Amino acid sequence: QDQLQQKIICPGPVTCLTASPNGLYILAGVAESIYLWEVSNGNLLAILNRHYQDLTCLCFTDDSSHFLSGAKDCLALVWNLYSVLQAEPSQIPDPRHVWSRHSLPITDLCCGFGGPLARAATASLDQTAKLWEVSSGELLLSVLFDVGIMAVTLDLSEYHMFCGGMDGSIFQVDLCAWPVQRDRTFQTERENGKIFKGHRNQVTCLSVSTDGSLLLSGSHDETVRLWDIQSKQCLKTMNHKGPVTNAFIVLAPANMFNPDGK
Repeated sequence: QDQLQQKIICPGPVTCLTASPNGLYILAGVAESIYLWEVSNGNLLAILNRHYQDLTCLCFTDDSSHFLSGAKDCLALVWNLYSVLQAEPSQIPDPRHVWSRHSLPITDLCCGFGGPLARAATASLDQTAKLWEVSSGELLLSVLFDVGIMAVTLDLSEYHMFCGGMDGSIFQVDLCAWPVQRDRTFQTERENGKIFKGHRNQVTCLSVSTDGSLLLSGSHDETVRLWDIQSKQCLKTMNHKGPVTNAFIVLAPANMFNPDGK
């Protein structure tokens, strides 16, 4: 059956966009405001104004119960979706957590698995990537690099955090390293075996395959690269006609390559 398509008119340029994993809601960042819509009917459910500068990134937890927002004001906020939906129209609900440990704009964020018990990672121009606990809001790890970080992601098992730098480097951070240190410096000379080298401009997006063996990266050098994580070798390079802004690995439907569609 043909489905009715919703056309949502935004009040300004959209700087970031995401959909909830359950398919019910859409979030968009417009200037310093977060807009929340219901997918089924296109109704605008909430406008959240708790950031002081333009939004840069948004993401949901895997159970759609919470979402995170990052902005140029150096803040990352954690929101409880139920609290946002239950708030009176005249009220702006408070975020569950305000993470203010970055000193320059937030460039990217991602959320692991576990719903409200998940861990989340944030990246910033202040040359750090930080790992947080969503439930308590506690800072678990801060890693300092020698370049600004533009993209961050976690593998499915959350053994590693991958960080894309402004210089085109991609850094692999071991989250199970011993001894456990909350503040760590990624020393390029000593950890050369944990760097993916190939991009010639800033890395804008990262995605890890479900089995944790492949890493996909996009860059302003107009390429998308597929890497073997264990060997750090580039397996494939896909050229584009402009800077790559987003790229991710998804599981193909079981019948996608079946000509009978069964």
